[in-house]
Amino acid sequence: MPRSLRSLPLMLGALFLATCLSVSGIFAQPQQRKRFGSPGTVELGGSMTFAATQPVTQGKTGTWVYDFSMAPYVGYFLFEGLELGINPVGLDVISVGDQTSTQIRMLFAPSYNFHTGTMVTPFLEGLAGITSASQKLSTGTATESGFTFGGRAGIKVALVEKGMLVIGIQYLQVTLDPSGASTRYGSNELSFSAGWTVWL
Repeated sequence: MPRSLRSLPLMLGALFLATCLSVSGIFAQPQQRKRFGSPGTVELGGSMTFAATQPVTQGKTGTWVYDFSMAPYVGYFLFEGLELGINPVGLDVISVGDQTSTQIRMLFAPSYNFHTGTMVTPFLEGLAGITSASQKLSTGTATESGFTFGGRAGIKVALVEKGMLVIGIQYLQVTLDPSGASTRYGSNELSFSAGWTVWL
C-alpha cells in the first residue's frame, strides 16, 4: 500500500481531533457578561438610618428624639447609562415625647450613569414627586401634602461583582402648604446619603 494511503487515517484522525478541539473551544468561550448601565439592567437598592438624640441644656437632659428613615429604590436602564428610577415609599418618622411627625414620599428619579470603565460610576439624578406629612400632637393630628422636587449627584462604587456602595449629595424642596395658605410652607433639605444597591 502506498505510504500516502497508509498515513491517510492518521491525517484524518488528526484533522478530526483538531476540529473537535476548535469547536469545543468556541462553545467553551464564556458568554459576554452584562455590565452595569447596559440596556435592560435592573437596579435594586436604597438606604436606611436610625438616630437617637438627647439634648442637654445647662447640665439638664431633655427628651430623647428618635429619627428613623428609609428610602428604597428601583431602577431600569432604558438605554446605555440612562436609567428610569423610582423611590416608591420613602419614609421618615421623628418622635419626641408624645409628638410624632411622619413623612411619606414617592419620587420619580430619572438619572444618567457615566460609564468610566473603572469600579466608580458617577451619576446625576433628578427627583420629583409628592410628600405627605402628618404630625400627631396631644390635641390631634395635622396632615399636609404637596409637591417635592430636587436632585442628587454622587458615585456608585463596585465593591463586589453585582453590589455597589452608593454615596451622594441630595437637595429637595418640599412644599407642605396648609389649607388656605398664600405663601409657601415646607422645607429645603440638603443631605448626604450612603446606601447599597445590587443590579441584575
